[in-house]
Amino acid sequence: MKTEVLHRKLERYVNGEALPAETRQIQAWLSCTSTVPEMNFVDKKILEEEILAEIQAHTAYPLFFPKAKPWWQKAVAAFF
Repeated sequence: MKTEVLHRKLERYVNGEALPAETRQIQAWLSCTSTVPEMNFVDKKILEEEILAEIQAHTAYPLFFPKAKPWWQKAVAAFF
């Protein structure tokens, strides 16, 4: 799967807008940690939560750090 497609799907999943098929695909991907035999249930859950947190942090980045305003908007705002 291409990175761009994965990012769009993950963003929709994190925002709760994913289609049911996409949700199943993402959840199957997150549950891949169950194939590691030496991990117990608690460790798997922690790993899944860390992966989800990384996804949420990546997709929420533009909300916390918006693009800078153009110089002309700053100049106009200075007069009002």
